[in-house]
Amino acid sequence: MKQSVMKLGSPFAPPQSAHPLAAWLLILAAAFSFVTQPAAAADWPYWRGPSFDGTAVATGLPDDWDPDGGEGSNVLWKRDDIGGPCTPVAMNGRLYMIQRSQPGTKNEGEMVICLDAKTGETIWENVYNVWLSDVPAERIGWTSVVADPASGNVYALGACDVFQCFNGETGETLWSVPLHEQFGMLSTYGGRTNFPVIHEDLVIISGVIINWGEKAKPNHRLIGMDKMTGEVRWFSGTRDLPYDTTYSAPSLVTIDGQRQLIIGGGDGAIWGFQPRTGKPLWHYDLSMRGIFATPLVVGNKVFASHSEENVAPSNNVMGAVVGLQVSGTGDETKVKELWKQLEVVSGYSEPVMIDNRLYLVDDRCKMWIFDAETGETIVERKSFVGSRQRAALLHADGKIYVLTENGRWATVKPTEDGFEVLNKGRVRDTGFAGSPIVADGRLYFPSSTALYCVGTEDGTQESVTMADTMGTETAISENPDIAWVQLSPNEVIVKPGESVELNVRFFNRLGQELKDASGDLQFSVDGPGSIEGSTYSAPADVAHTGAVITAKVGDVSGESRVRIVPPLPWKFTFDGLQDPPLSWVGARYRHIIKDVDGSAVLTKISTIPKGARSRAWMGPSDVSEYTIAADAMGSRMSQQLPDIGLTNHGYVLDLMGESQQIQIRTWSAQLRMAETIDFPWKENTWYRMKFRADIESEPPAAVAILRGKVWPRDEPEPDEWTITARDESPNLAASPGLYGNAKVAELYLDNIEVTANTDEP
Repeated sequence: MKQSVMKLGSPFAPPQSAHPLAAWLLILAAAFSFVTQPAAAADWPYWRGPSFDGTAVATGLPDDWDPDGGEGSNVLWKRDDIGGPCTPVAMNGRLYMIQRSQPGTKNEGEMVICLDAKTGETIWENVYNVWLSDVPAERIGWTSVVADPASGNVYALGACDVFQCFNGETGETLWSVPLHEQFGMLSTYGGRTNFPVIHEDLVIISGVIINWGEKAKPNHRLIGMDKMTGEVRWFSGTRDLPYDTTYSAPSLVTIDGQRQLIIGGGDGAIWGFQPRTGKPLWHYDLSMRGIFATPLVVGNKVFASHSEENVAPSNNVMGAVVGLQVSGTGDETKVKELWKQLEVVSGYSEPVMIDNRLYLVDDRCKMWIFDAETGETIVERKSFVGSRQRAALLHADGKIYVLTENGRWATVKPTEDGFEVLNKGRVRDTGFAGSPIVADGRLYFPSSTALYCVGTEDGTQESVTMADTMGTETAISENPDIAWVQLSPNEVIVKPGESVELNVRFFNRLGQELKDASGDLQFSVDGPGSIEGSTYSAPADVAHTGAVITAKVGDVSGESRVRIVPPLPWKFTFDGLQDPPLSWVGARYRHIIKDVDGSAVLTKISTIPKGARSRAWMGPSDVSEYTIAADAMGSRMSQQLPDIGLTNHGYVLDLMGESQQIQIRTWSAQLRMAETIDFPWKENTWYRMKFRADIESEPPAAVAILRGKVWPRDEPEPDEWTITARDESPNLAASPGLYGNAKVAELYLDNIEVTANTDEP
């Protein structure tokens, strides 16, 4: 992974000659001084605002603006070099966004950028690579950063599912977790990456995940992580085999005294979870495909919409908006449908609630207004601006701000019989996918090609914190009994012979932590290893397997899962195995062990739903400078050959079937760096593939040299490499793994070896 690049106003960088401890002390001192600073007057730390509903109490906001600027335009500043689908967030007088970095170059990547909210000047940029992702560069930033005023940190999920924590003042990377390698999170061509949210000491992120062991099937899962360290506290999910990856964002609310996280799922349902435990509370089936628009939560009511086929009995109708009511707590939490309006095709934009009326703009940019209690339609499919809608609505200063995908904008005012258009206009040669926000009495409009700050000298805004908007919980003393046991780290990887200390937390039925809980705590281990006290120890003589540790108090239990992976070298023959190695992430659902030519081989099957493309990850993400080799064979079916690949350092060596080529690349959808050569190869013939990665020089001037060989297995290994590639923006370490793309034809792998380059001849 490319090293972070600090630019324009980074307050310090540890001297190269400084003692590492001294450098870290400097970082901690700077972070502490930042945390103790007073908060800004009116932050917007989450993409839908501190109230999670796209509303703000503000005055003096303009209802008209001229994107060309000039006197009387109400444009305070404009950045023509910042654009895309990312919605900005604001904290302590600063804006944070995800952007493309160095577009169109061999060094293209992604970055989180920090701007002065008053002037638009860049304060810092943190640049990092995208690797083994299907997200095209044009969809960088489909998600947004979340800011945490309590710690001063910001959090971002990258296009390839690298989840990172940054110091909000300096831009320094505090921790980074590649969720694709360590958990099997998918990043798809649609750019559908999810929004993180902060709850107390946790940062919560979700996505469709193909994991290991009993969680190997695809599932839209949520991960609760310690916001200061990245350690996994809980790992939960919706239902297996969701239709879509999605970008529906979570909201936090308290209903009947119970804190809930509410989100749209890839399985087409609206879900409620306890945010501290990850416990699923309820779900409501709405769509046959994934939910993209973020549900709006107001009190104990949830309003959600979609643009796909409805679930039965109305599944021959496209689109709907629904009003739900949530009640009860713990295992008795329930959801009830209050009303439902079919044929409202609104799959992207998020509504706002004003005076108990739901204002919703559908995908064709038509306004709908519903009575929130009854679902009665007050305004139906009324044209007012544009023809395509993706951005969420913003309600502030008695006005609704609307940005459209085809570059048009409008400011409207709610009225007794519907709404009045105050002003509207068009920004040419651009569109709005990011949503409008308001912070410190200034509006920010993100287009695909520019960022506008719009306001007047009279703009004011009431300060609101996210904690204030979530509602009051029932006193913990009313539910003192243990109902949930949580072990952390909840998902962890260790070496044979290593130990891990487990932390045990107890929660009541409402998902509140019981600090003083006690009981007869019993531990057990399913799989290799032992536990003494709360310390798990992996055996020294096992590898590429896993264990499940259970802690139990009475009838209540919690689990932690451990992958056991040794240092290099590794060798896999698959003889005697019924399944791929247990510790491999992303392997078991899409691969089986099959007898081919009298030998057990790993087989990428093509009979599972949506299973054409696959990636499997073998171990930790800090492995560097190694060689991976394997025997490979592809069959032909329906005149198609598969693609067969090995991954190394975040690069893939791909034996491409239909094009009869070999390619080395890192970012599949962008090909910022790639080498491709013709290489005719035959079906039903075994080849030996070998892929080596070396890092030359030292960061930040490091260069990756990638070398690949492919030859018939029964012939001697050639002296020369078949293909060589060079990357001046290198991935410095990543898990070894496998890549396959087989729509109908199977591919086969055997005799996989991973060795450190020091062990290579």
